[in-house]
Amino acid sequence: MKKSTFWVICLFLVVLSVSSVYGQGFTGPGAGTATGQVQTATTIQARGLPDNSLVILTGTIVQSLGHEKYTFRDSTGDITIDIDRDLWALLGISIGINDRVEIGGKIDVEKRVVEIDVKYIKKL
Repeated sequence: MKKSTFWVICLFLVVLSVSSVYGQGFTGPGAGTATGQVQTATTIQARGLPDNSLVILTGTIVQSLGHEKYTFRDSTGDITIDIDRDLWALLGISIGINDRVEIGGKIDVEKRVVEIDVKYIKKL
């Protein structure tokens, strides 16, 4: 199994685990820490989260920056996202600049630059 496929499956399972249908998972000490729970966020909120936090955002992909990087936009601003070619191939979807999407991924902070490493994407 390819590494990117593994992470897509893992994130999908994490998202399902926080659904009210499937319960809330562990609720004891340490539960709810930023890196242990998927958070719905805006781009501004995502910029303030710690490295490796799991997030879900809703908006549009407005530009390709090359090398698997894209500009994602919601009502609060823009953030750079990283979508592996393998993920696009796995999902088999086409997304244009007018398509509203939900993305899920991991915050990646390097040298104070915040990006989102996308693990799943869904056209809304």
